[in-house]
Amino acid sequence: MKYIITPFVLLTFLVAGETTTNLKVKGMSCQYSCANKVKSVLNDVDGIESCNVNFETSTATVSFDNAKITPAEIKKILSKKTDFDISLENEPEKEESSIKSFFRKFFNS
Repeated sequence: MKYIITPFVLLTFLVAGETTTNLKVKGMSCQYSCANKVKSVLNDVDGIESCNVNFETSTATVSFDNAKITPAEIKKILSKKTDFDISLENEPEKEESSIKSFFRKFFNS
């Protein structure tokens, strides 16, 4: 019996693996509380294994279980629960004028 179960256990580890993605986090104005805000939001999400936020490069490296959550869902959750502009690292950036950005942030707060 153990010869039948062992391959299934090994297959589970191979299929449901941990994936890492990088997110651009624009709009962080402070090193500690802004980074902690991103971390606390992501640590409450089911499927997120770990998160590392770098204030200097405005990036977040997220390790997650790709069977439970996708990078697009992570981006959507962060955009909804924070005031930061979130994009996947491989997405093309949209340029927004500073005046337009100011009014968007002013009226959304």
